[in-house]
Amino acid sequence: MATKTSSLKFGKFDVTINYKPVKYLRLKVAPNGDISISAPFFTSKTNILNLLSKNENWLENTLAKIKPKDDKIKFLGNAYELKFDENIKEVLVLGTQILAPCKAQFDKFLRLKAKEIFQKYIEFYQPKISKKVTHVSIKKMTSRWGSCNSKKGYINLNLNLITKDERFIEYVVLHEMTHLLYPHHQKSFYDFIENLMPDFRARERL
Repeated sequence: MATKTSSLKFGKFDVTINYKPVKYLRLKVAPNGDISISAPFFTSKTNILNLLSKNENWLENTLAKIKPKDDKIKFLGNAYELKFDENIKEVLVLGTQILAPCKAQFDKFLRLKAKEIFQKYIEFYQPKISKKVTHVSIKKMTSRWGSCNSKKGYINLNLNLITKDERFIEYVVLHEMTHLLYPHHQKSFYDFIENLMPDFRARERL
């Protein structure tokens, strides 16, 4: 059975769950501060949350000892130099640099910015789509930009969309919202998108 990956928000922590053929749960913090859990297939969410709760103090202490390294990143389709400075209180976007007090603050900034942009386009397109979006989930995904549960009105959007051009983000939001009406990729699905976004094919390539 292939490894299955999902993500989980635990307090202020973003946790990647890797389901694989192992016997025990294993919690790990990478050198860059990324948190992951290796879990046997069919492990319940309750067991994973219990593991995180028991190790919350350890996570706090471990992450506090990690000095984040400056890096080159993509943000809204543009390249930036990410620099960490403990003397500032909030994330600043200055020219081609992004300054952040710590990795946790930077991760929070990305999530809030993603939520803001996603919500903007959902509100814009909702009057044009007869079925309502009832819930939006933002998570890290490895194989897709988004997904939709058309019966419940749920939309899942990949946090990593924040690295892409905003025109691409708008297309993905509309793509998933269109699945509320057309839960397939037949011609009628793309005709509906094209009616609202004539240049969607160009945006797909951004």
